[in-house]
Amino acid sequence: MRLFVALDLSPSQREALALLRGTLPGVQWVPSENYHLALRFIGEITDRYVMGEIDLALSRLSWTPFEISFSGAGLREGTTADSLTIGIERSTALETLQAQVEKTLRKAGCPPAKRRFQPSVTLGHLATSQRADAARWVQRHNLFRSEPMSVEHVTLFESLRGYDQHVYVAQAEYAWHPEMPLLPEDE
Repeated sequence: MRLFVALDLSPSQREALALLRGTLPGVQWVPSENYHLALRFIGEITDRYVMGEIDLALSRLSWTPFEISFSGAGLREGTTADSLTIGIERSTALETLQAQVEKTLRKAGCPPAKRRFQPSVTLGHLATSQRADAARWVQRHNLFRSEPMSVEHVTLFESLRGYDQHVYVAQAEYAWHPEMPLLPEDE
């Protein structure tokens, strides 16, 4: 299983971000159902014991609910492809939650993260030769701001390879307080 931990976005946030996609030629737009704010990429996990340790560790996360807002557009440059992104306003609460996820996963046996945490949502991918077009897209959308979204759970996703896109499947959700059930208990 190829896993990552992320904040799943609300339907209204997904819709607001989907409206930014536009008609830039040559961009492979990410389907709105795949929008998320990645907190930590875990990688390929084949050992059931390690998977159990990850689940147990994430179930012990505890934080106070907070809000995030999207703010501004960006271009994440890569060696073979670039990504169009929408940024997240930085907050101490978000940084603290991400650091807690990182620490928790390390204790569960995961190696340290390879990349520094840069909160954003990827909307599309394009060739590095299209950077001038991408810069114009960033200029057009740089003043974008969203309504705040409440963060009350984190999600463990599995990344499946689809025909032409990855498909992200939620495997588990973890509430802001370990004692709080996410689903109402059967009576």
